Order: sequence, then structure tokens, then C-alpha cells
Amino acid sequence: MNKSVFSAVVVVAVLGGWMASGVYGNDGEQKDEPVAVKKKPLMKVTVLESNVKTVQRFVTVQGQVEANRSVEIKVEVDGRIAEIAVQEGQRIESGVSIATLSADYRLKQLAQAKAVLRQRNSDLSASRKLKKRGMIAENRLIADQAGVQTARAQLALIQHEVDSASILAPFSGVLNSRAVELGDYMQKGNVVGVLVDDSVLKVTGQVPQKNVGDLQINQAVEVNLSNGLSAFGNLAFISRVADTVTRSYRVEVTLGNPQLKRLIGLTASIKLPLGTEQGHLLPNSVLGLSADGDLQVKLLDQQNQVSTAVVEIIRTDKQGFWFKGLAEKITVITEGKDFVSNDEIVEPINAVTAAADLNSTTAETVDSQLAAKE
Repeated sequence: MNKSVFSAVVVVAVLGGWMASGVYGNDGEQKDEPVAVKKKPLMKVTVLESNVKTVQRFVTVQGQVEANRSVEIKVEVDGRIAEIAVQEGQRIESGVSIATLSADYRLKQLAQAKAVLRQRNSDLSASRKLKKRGMIAENRLIADQAGVQTARAQLALIQHEVDSASILAPFSGVLNSRAVELGDYMQKGNVVGVLVDDSVLKVTGQVPQKNVGDLQINQAVEVNLSNGLSAFGNLAFISRVADTVTRSYRVEVTLGNPQLKRLIGLTASIKLPLGTEQGHLLPNSVLGLSADGDLQVKLLDQQNQVSTAVVEIIRTDKQGFWFKGLAEKITVITEGKDFVSNDEIVEPINAVTAAADLNSTTAETVDSQLAAKE
């Protein structure tokens, strides 16, 4: 055999044996090459641990500030305005004269009524003496007694008219408006002006019927006025009857006004306490919406498995929402909830720890930048 041919045959045989030794086993079967299987990484989500707390419930309604007392001052007798003692806008004390009606003819009537009463008393005294002597009949004595009573009633009527000629303030306050001028003729029932007591104010509003049962008289109530002022008052009144149109109940909150500020007529926000409830304070980012339109949050169990819970908002807070409908201790997803589904296992990252790490990294970056500038 040719030497070159023989060498080629040997090389082919060696290569074939080498290849066969790597592919086939001793029994001639082809070996399976091992395949590397990569494990899918878990989804990372930021979580927050929360324990149930007692939270105060509130209902906030809109209302307005009213005077504690406001009355139209009216004349009780006819007459002409002879004197005006108080100017519009002036503050006065109880019992001070606001205006005076001319009472000249009434003073004469008063003197006449007093004289008639003296005469009737004299007649009654004489009749009693004569009756003791048996000189007059019983009915004459009775008639004189009636005459005295009539004279007394007439005197009281005239005295009341004389006293009513001076129009007095029924309570301390400010004459907010005046409707008369000197010389005006007034008839019984005409308005002289409006007296307002603004030392104590009342804030009124309408509370929904579902909340009125949780209110209590004398509760402390926060009131925020439209001019930016805030104050606390007491719940002084809750209507027994609902409004026929709105089906809401009128409430009144008394509010002190020792500085006598001009607050009457302002709109106000009334924050009424409704009792306490158990709930969790969670950030806005946890809140989601189910397919049925219910509010929900996503939670993790001890195995880091995702679940969904329907919640109700108790009230809002500067830090987020107070929720009810959750267990006493929960782990809630704050970031990444939209990218995970129920029963999925995830890798949780504590929100507090993550925030601390971020702040630390930021501080280190700032320090390094300052060092580089130096």
C-alpha cells in the first residue's frame, strides 16, 4: 500500500475513535450534554410594615358664622322720635336708651290716672266705714272696690306707655343698623334698628343623616374660617328634625369672640368628631382600584406571597390615608404593586431601610463632590 495512503487512514481512524469516545458511552448510546437552567429572578417591591392604631373619625361640613343674638328693635307705642342716643355701629350695654319718643301727653295722662286712683281709694275707704255702720248696701262697697282695681289697671297701662317711650337695648351689643332719624313718626311695631351680640358667635352647618347619630353635645369642634383663622368651639345644638329637602341635620357650634372681630357672615369649615376606630395610616401610593371599582391594597404574607385586600378610607391625613378592613399587623406594598399579581412570590425591600440607604448614598455623593472641588 502506498505510504501516504496508509498515513491518511491512520489519522482518520484516530480522529474517529477520539470523537466516538466523547459522544458515545461504553454501550454505544449517545450521551446527553448537560444544559444550564437559569432561575428567573424575583420581582423586587418596596414594602412598609404597619400596626393597627386608634384613629379619630371626623366629618367636615361647610357652614357660616352667625351672631349669637340678633334682634330688630321695635317701638311698642306710637310717637315721634324726640331723641336719638346711639349712632349706627356704636357698641352699647344692656339697658341703655337707643332712642326716645315724645311723651308729653302721656305724662299728663299719667298724672290724671294717679289722681283717679287716689279718688277711687278715698271712695273705697269711705264706703268701708259706712258699711260697718250699716248705712250702705254691700253692692256699693263692691262697686267701689271694682273702681279701685280699674283705676290701678289704667295707671299701669299709662305707666307702661310712658316707660316704653324710651327704647332700651335688651342686651349688650352693637347697633348694626339704624332705621330712624330725629322727628320720624313711629307706629307700634316699626323698626328702630338691629342690635347684634357678637361677643359670642355660632357657626351653623348641615350634617348628613348617616353621621348625625355619632355626634355628641358639648364636643370640641375645630372651625376653619374663610379668612384663614382657625379656632375651637363647642357643639351646642343638634336639630331633632332633618331638613325636608336635603335630609340633613342643622348643627350649631358656639365660638367665643373676646376680641370682637368682624367674623359674622364668613363661610366656615366645621370639623366634627364622630368617635374612634381602628385603622392603619398608609401613604397614598399603596392605594389601587379593583376591576369592580373597590379600593384595594396589595399585601405580603410571611412567605412574601402577594395578596389583595379591599379597604375603606376612614379619613385623610397629611401623611396619606387611614384605612380600615385590614389585619392588626400587615406588610403592604408601597412601590411596584402594579407589576405583581396575586400568589406571586416577590423580593421585598423595606421602605424605611431603602430611604435610609438613599439618604446615606446621597450624603456620600455630596461629600465626594465637595472633596473633589477642594
